Amino acid sequence: MKIQVPTTLSLESNMEFRRLYKDQYGVELTIEETNDEAYRLLSFFALVIENTPKYYE
Repeated sequence: MKIQVPTTLSLESNMEFRRLYKDQYGVELTIEETNDEAYRLLSFFALVIENTPKYYE
């Protein structure tokens, strides 16, 4: 079973991610950059979860 990762965020989620990213890294992202960064982060977590033994129980 593969976890489906969204390629874009809702406007509200995008704004929240942008705020958190700017607070943490001091860099302001565009909407497209935010979607790319969020996709990378969500893909990473999906990969970790999919390779956890409990995921398949």
